[in-house]
Amino acid sequence: MKKALLLLFCLMAVTMAEAQDIDRSSRLKKHLYYLASDSLMGRKAGTTGAEAARAYIYDQWQEIGMEPFFKEGFTDPFGKGGVDYANLVGVIPGNDPILKDEYILVGAHFDHIGIKKGEVCNGADDNASGSSALIEIARMLKTSQSSLKRSVIIAAFDAEELGLYGSDHLSERLQVDSLLDKVRCMMSIDMVGWYAKNGQLEILGAGTIEGGKELIESNAGGLNLKVENFETAVLTATDTRGFATKNVPTLHIYTGLKSPYHKPEDDADLIDYEGLDSISCFIARLTGQMAANPDYAASGKIAAIHNSRGKVFEMSVGAGFTSSAIDFRDAAFTGKGGSGWTAGLALQYNSKKNLAFRLGAAYETTESLYPAPADIFNSVLIYKQSAIMMPATLILQTKTQLPKFYCGVGIHARYLLDSGIDGIPSATNDMQYGTHFMFGFKAGHFFLEDYFCGQFNKLFDTAAGGPNAGISITTCKIGWVF
Repeated sequence: MKKALLLLFCLMAVTMAEAQDIDRSSRLKKHLYYLASDSLMGRKAGTTGAEAARAYIYDQWQEIGMEPFFKEGFTDPFGKGGVDYANLVGVIPGNDPILKDEYILVGAHFDHIGIKKGEVCNGADDNASGSSALIEIARMLKTSQSSLKRSVIIAAFDAEELGLYGSDHLSERLQVDSLLDKVRCMMSIDMVGWYAKNGQLEILGAGTIEGGKELIESNAGGLNLKVENFETAVLTATDTRGFATKNVPTLHIYTGLKSPYHKPEDDADLIDYEGLDSISCFIARLTGQMAANPDYAASGKIAAIHNSRGKVFEMSVGAGFTSSAIDFRDAAFTGKGGSGWTAGLALQYNSKKNLAFRLGAAYETTESLYPAPADIFNSVLIYKQSAIMMPATLILQTKTQLPKFYCGVGIHARYLLDSGIDGIPSATNDMQYGTHFMFGFKAGHFFLEDYFCGQFNKLFDTAAGGPNAGISITTCKIGWVF
């Protein structure tokens, strides 16, 4: 009963902060028109436009009465590639003697891409919308501070467009300072200005929170929500990445990609300000409840794209093309290659390190050029075979999955189902053994791989009069990991 009353009090406190502020929508519009103005020249990280955006947010935080999170002040500078950038990091302290040392982190990047083909890309939706919302979310949470048990970190990230540099820097600094394990959730507000056109607000990552979907939907406040358990889009990575890959629960909040993404047309007059206001209130309510509820907890689950190990066991299917050539060992002669195709499946075990072990099976066809016995220099035949290919591969893979690169070595066996040379009977060994080398990359569930296979034993039965030869096969395939 006490917990229910506490949460009700928290909800009422944030709701009162919303209701008491009839000027919030006009302030959001003011923030956004400034941050997306031509005078800031697209807010490219490292330029005076980005510095002006950061200074504006800083002044707003000062007016709200925010406190700096780090003792050095709000500005948290960092460098990348010889260029200086800076985040802004503030805090609204919680009131519980113990839980105040835990944090809910709400962040948005303020930079954009600058000038493109001579035209200013103002980035109204991306991400002046999120930066404007962040200011008003901080204001609402500051007004309802008495209801907060946990502390709330408010972060304005620099250099997101260059490669998520600002959020990566903050996650690493918190980890070095032994504070990252105190962050109970990190939210990225990235492109939230097109609610009306998108028709819904999308929240990705509910599965990282215990009872996350119910918690999020209970704070909808009339918004049409699309709640997904995990982030899946590798190519639209947001500032959650640096935290999610370090096992912090994360939520990516946005209104989709219907705005003129990275185009000069992304201007302030196209923003849905009523929707932006509702979204700001929703995030403030959700953050307030997370900060007030002592039972709030992580689920321990992580999106596949953020899990450096991936699943312990993965199954995949793939298909592709083969290219093969016959090596006549005694004659130091190699027949020109031919083509075929392959399709199969594999099971992979991922260790806690960067190693993995994979077993597979695939149906495979190949066609190789074979010199005609009557005129080996001027006439060729076609050697064809179909087989079941069974590889065992030891794999070394990178830690990240954005994308994950890997390479491997192994051994394989092929059991021939059919083989022959045009018009000539051939005594082919039914079993082929060899080694292979492979490399590839995986982006989310999708993968692309190349295999290079050589043969140990002989392709033909030399005792039956066949030549001393082996076959080499190169395979390029694409596939999907479940």
